[in-house]
Amino acid sequence: MLDQYYDLKRNDSLFHRHNEQNQSPPPPPLPLKRNNRIIDRCRNFKGKGIQIRLLSLLLSVFLLYSGSIMCHRHRWSGMALLRSHWERLLLLLLDPKTKILKKTNGEIAIDDIIVLVMGEADLFQDWYDKLKDVQNPDLYLVYASYDSEVPVSIVDEKIAQNVANIGTENGSIPFHTIHIPDKTWTEGRNLLAAEALRKEKVRGKKFSYWFFLDDDVEPTCHPATEKVYGESGSCWQKVFTFLTSEAVPEKASTVALPMYLKDGFVATSNVNSFNAAFKRSRVPYLLPYVSLPKGASQWIAQAANMCVVGSCMANSVVFVPLIYSTNSKHRKHPTDGYTVQNIQAAIEDNFHDESINFIPCQDWDKMRYYSEGEFSDMKHQMLGPYPSCEELNGHISYTKQSYCTPLRKRFTVWEQKVLSESSEIIPQPKPSNKYNAQYDKLHNDKINKNIVVMVMGEASAFQDWLHQLRGVNGANINFIFGSYDTEIIQSLENNTSSDDADATNQNFDHQIIFIQNTTWSEGRNRLAREALQKENSFRKQFDYWLFLDDDIQPICHPGSEIVLGVGSCWQQIFNFLSSDMVPEMASTIVLPFSAKEGFASTSNAGSSFAAFKRESLPYLIPYVTLPEGSNQRISQAANFCIMGTCLSHSAVFVPYVTVHDSKSRPAVREGFNINKIHETVTQNFHDESKHFIPCHDWNTMAFYEQRENGTAMLGPFHTSGALNLQIPPHKHGLCAPLRQRFMDWETNVMKELDSSTAATTSAS
Repeated sequence: MLDQYYDLKRNDSLFHRHNEQNQSPPPPPLPLKRNNRIIDRCRNFKGKGIQIRLLSLLLSVFLLYSGSIMCHRHRWSGMALLRSHWERLLLLLLDPKTKILKKTNGEIAIDDIIVLVMGEADLFQDWYDKLKDVQNPDLYLVYASYDSEVPVSIVDEKIAQNVANIGTENGSIPFHTIHIPDKTWTEGRNLLAAEALRKEKVRGKKFSYWFFLDDDVEPTCHPATEKVYGESGSCWQKVFTFLTSEAVPEKASTVALPMYLKDGFVATSNVNSFNAAFKRSRVPYLLPYVSLPKGASQWIAQAANMCVVGSCMANSVVFVPLIYSTNSKHRKHPTDGYTVQNIQAAIEDNFHDESINFIPCQDWDKMRYYSEGEFSDMKHQMLGPYPSCEELNGHISYTKQSYCTPLRKRFTVWEQKVLSESSEIIPQPKPSNKYNAQYDKLHNDKINKNIVVMVMGEASAFQDWLHQLRGVNGANINFIFGSYDTEIIQSLENNTSSDDADATNQNFDHQIIFIQNTTWSEGRNRLAREALQKENSFRKQFDYWLFLDDDIQPICHPGSEIVLGVGSCWQQIFNFLSSDMVPEMASTIVLPFSAKEGFASTSNAGSSFAAFKRESLPYLIPYVTLPEGSNQRISQAANFCIMGTCLSHSAVFVPYVTVHDSKSRPAVREGFNINKIHETVTQNFHDESKHFIPCHDWNTMAFYEQRENGTAMLGPFHTSGALNLQIPPHKHGLCAPLRQRFMDWETNVMKELDSSTAATTSAS
């Protein structure tokens, strides 16, 4: 590894070339006494051998000697290069923890980023191709073309490419495009920010970063990034690796690519905005960009952002180490009027609130306050370089949240305006017939799943359900309808066949039962008994047991056909159930109340639609036994307990589909409290002889709430494979008592079936 480093060092001209090209040099190096820290780190190395200590001492002496020689030739720049290179080398060799580490939960990064690019329509394909192969984090691309619309044929091609790569190792990136003709740079950035807001509303989850980019940004990676960031992946992959790593200082508000290479951890307040990755937590202070008069220099918007950062979170813009970028195209734009007077006017109009004495940058009366930190002659405008993010973090100012509250209020007003004016769902590119053919090709070879569909409801709803399910193709459906109000008469059942002459599914069977005077939990268990008896008669298990309330109505949102295929909304749901897009670790498939634009899961999902995988069924059925007059939501809460304990985060949402409960029937509302839930869980599940006492420490109602958003949800990810890696292993060993409970229940059902059969035979 030393030989490789020497070769890299001898051939390295990047640092020197950039220092010579830029008018203003980077800041001077840290004091040489920091080399003592290297020796200390070496002495504390796990091996503690004399060879390591001697090597460290010799390297440090060589460092001091060589640095002093290079100082005469390259002034301080050679010293900064050599010192930081040797320091990084030693730390890399002797302490692997100093490498760029991904923040992960298992094998998948826990961050996801929306990438917001404004540029020429012709460059959309290049951006799609550059970003589609980025692995971890998950990305979503919004491309705003200002000259012309991105051709529909290209959009179709990329959508088809995304779908063709589902379940494969080939790259893909979800996206949508917008056309923003006759917009300035500032207006375009704000339109992209509005799209990010709408996207977050749809997905029910905030992104980790909003990453704004001009279309001509192209990163260049120093060869040392292969050692620090990992050898695999493009330079863009390394940029996103840093963004989602533990190397980003906690106090950072923004991460940016510098204009020249940074050999260490560096931060500033004033940065060129051609690229800017805003941490989502800081977005309310930084956006929207300022409103400017027509014809104003767009640099004023950048200067106003420098004012906000310098006033509220000084020196919190962190540069990506060892990677730099330039914007190669300099398009025509107004440059006249970029003066201190016009900058301060924009700041006053957009930010100042004298009633509460919020007057940032009032005394910034010279242009040097608005110069980029990389090229400023004011030393305090840039921190570093430091050898670690922890040291840089110690010098970054905390965000002045209280003082800068007016900025958050400004953002909130803008956010409310954007979301009130937008539709609930962002229009997605409409798939063409060519795309649908590709989906069919992808899924035609799937094996039909055997699914028992169990609905409990009013007798009057039976015909509608029969009609909807008979029209579903691609699944072998056994339909059981349990009416609880009145018995469905035989003539009505027989007449349904003629009404469904247009039905196309030949692999369909149905049965009706009357379950009078039963609660929701009792009714579900009665339906489960019927399903068990069907399996016994078929001598074959179903793939799914799907329980449904009779008043649910699925809603398929734009984009559903891209992932789920064509057909009715029910057809798309069964397409998903029968596809290989269902994660292997899923125990249950559910419908969310807010659309999930990707693959997501939770432990606490609503029970109005619950498709249990048959192999997971023994841990989830039968539903709990409740005292008469109990709140039926306790049954759902008990299910949350089992999911959270045994099958954590394995309830997977159908993407792009939501559910609506159209009826709110009278039900017992009282008694849904922590004591009643604990009592039910204890009576139905606890087995102290086997030390199985699930949820005994779930002591607040928060544990039993439905959780579709925030940290309680995994995802959404743009592949099911990514979600599958996030779902924790099932705890089958711990939860063996639940399986025994199911087997005891199953035995009792079979005994009753045998007794009933024997009695019928005797009577005949």
